[in-house]
Amino acid sequence: MKKTLSLFITILVISFSTVGLCGNIVYPWRATTAIVKAGENFEVWFNSDNGQTVNSVTLQGPYNTVTTRKTIISGSWVYDKTSLNTYNTKITVTVPTSAPADRYDITLNTSTGQVSSLAGVKVIKEYKTSYYILHFSDIHAFQSGYNTTLQRLSTIIEIANIIDPEIVFNTGDNMYRPNDERMDELFIGNSKLITKGLNKLNAATFTAVGNHDFDFDNVAASGFYAEKSAWWNTWWGLQAYNFKYGNGRFMVINDGWEGFNTAVQITDAVSWLNSEGPGNLRLGAAHIKDQRIAPLDNSTNLGLVLIGHNHFLAPENPAILNNKPIQYVVNSVRDNLEFNLFKVDGTTGNYVPVSGSTAQVQYLQNPDAKETPSAYIPNLTLNYSNVNNGSFSSNTATLVNKFNFPIADAKVRFVMPLGSLYGISKGKIEQSFKGTSYHIVDVRVDLNANSTTVIDITKIARNDYRTK
Repeated sequence: MKKTLSLFITILVISFSTVGLCGNIVYPWRATTAIVKAGENFEVWFNSDNGQTVNSVTLQGPYNTVTTRKTIISGSWVYDKTSLNTYNTKITVTVPTSAPADRYDITLNTSTGQVSSLAGVKVIKEYKTSYYILHFSDIHAFQSGYNTTLQRLSTIIEIANIIDPEIVFNTGDNMYRPNDERMDELFIGNSKLITKGLNKLNAATFTAVGNHDFDFDNVAASGFYAEKSAWWNTWWGLQAYNFKYGNGRFMVINDGWEGFNTAVQITDAVSWLNSEGPGNLRLGAAHIKDQRIAPLDNSTNLGLVLIGHNHFLAPENPAILNNKPIQYVVNSVRDNLEFNLFKVDGTTGNYVPVSGSTAQVQYLQNPDAKETPSAYIPNLTLNYSNVNNGSFSSNTATLVNKFNFPIADAKVRFVMPLGSLYGISKGKIEQSFKGTSYHIVDVRVDLNANSTTVIDITKIARNDYRTK
């Protein structure tokens, strides 16, 4: 056993050192997405190679490229107080006010080539006064004997992109035995299976560490936390972090590893809260409920806790934590056909579980087909009469909502030819912009429960630009 552990530690050191030698973005990356208003700035934490300089930073969206301004500071900062891993370049990126709202890849154009964080930043125009938070967990991707996990995740992503939550939480037990190919499949998707990966979520997406999120074949469940942390840093990035959205304050810690002390992470969260202000909603996300998450609540007085780990406990939501009914477990992606959904009032910080008291949303009409992805019938769909690829100057989107609850401000994106203005028959145009090759029209529409909604888009004369 000692020989195996020593080999494991050696592999970790070599692996992380190799990543460091090729220049890598530490934040935002994989486990984290930056959220920034157009016209404001966000930080990129970068490990540059000796002599490597960053010449410019661009944001690459699905249909357009945004040129940014930057300032750079060199130094040495510890970003993980357990692994003691550091970065040496802090880049403040200013997004122009003209940037369309979207989720973008971050590309550092350096003296030795490009370095990217795919889907690393979500640009918004304003903080919404009402928004959704979607939560899933325990994907257990690539676990032997579970062959439809990625198809289930892809279905969640397709539905999420219609509901269009501002924030998505994925609370641990993510993947078995990662390698580059598996990470690409989880984040980018699989063209043969026709699946979408985590980077295809329109929402800013945040991942927590689970009890299975280390190389459990080679190391014990408890102990070796510095090595486990370095392993997580290598494949995912930050294991604990804090961020805000409007007056919401969001804190993610790693309570997944047996015996791991979260005190330092909680101290950092409290310090961050003191700096940013308490906000009107304090949300904690981690992997395991009750005693594991309680210290964070003791220090920050949480109003909502999102957790995974217990694959079948969602019907008991909300669970009591420190005499407050605030803990919501989400049933696993691996074994179930559910996600949890909340609607937040950004003005007051109040939230409601959308589908009922437990927050559970079953996303297939035919749950008996869970092992047959080709037969899936989702409870929320968006289809176009013409291929939505910019080839047609008119199109029709049909949204079918079989959920027993309404959806406010569902999103429809039309990809249209350049050179024209467009009007719609229903809903409201949220933004309309010229991309590199296509004109993009994003439409918001309210969907009633158990309803079908049809939106037509057509070219209009320049003196008749309006939504009908």
